[in-house]
Amino acid sequence: MAQVFKPKSKKDFMPLKRIYIARAGARYSQIINDKVLNKDLNETYILGLSLAEPVVFWDVFEVSQLQSNWIPSKLKGSSKYLIFVSTLGPRIDEEIEKLSQISTFRAHLLDAWASEALEKLNDSFEKWFSSTYTVKMTRRFSPGYEDLHITINGNYVDLLGIQEYIKVLPTGVMIPRKTTTCIVGLQESLKSQ
Repeated sequence: MAQVFKPKSKKDFMPLKRIYIARAGARYSQIINDKVLNKDLNETYILGLSLAEPVVFWDVFEVSQLQSNWIPSKLKGSSKYLIFVSTLGPRIDEEIEKLSQISTFRAHLLDAWASEALEKLNDSFEKWFSSTYTVKMTRRFSPGYEDLHITINGNYVDLLGIQEYIKVLPTGVMIPRKTTTCIVGLQESLKSQ
């Protein structure tokens, strides 16, 4: 069963406002002076913070425990790999769906916020991991890019034993939707600090 990381504070998954706005497809300098739009952005930001249930499931695996197609060519050569699955939980998905029936714009804003919050959660987890363990890490890599097929999401979820929390469709799409899987090569032996 996977180990679990939960952020200690909301700032561990709070995206910068300008990055959230850019993900939504707007420019911060144009939005900040529009009172109505700025109100929508701020309310959606606060809504996201209230709904998110961030968690990261993770473990470290020997290369011999992984099939070769589970490792992207860019990361081959490590003897151990950190695999983690991060999610904001189902409430964000449910609210995006509900909002899409009322306001496509608000649904889009929450979707953009959640995408950036998930990236911030991944960054916070990696920062925690590297401060907890003395190890040189490669950059993280997710299925769906380059030679790592999106259906590998299912293999990572199975490997971590978290099927009761994350459902992977045959296409590789995960539910909750605001979920990512990542692999990181570890380039030296793992030591607790």
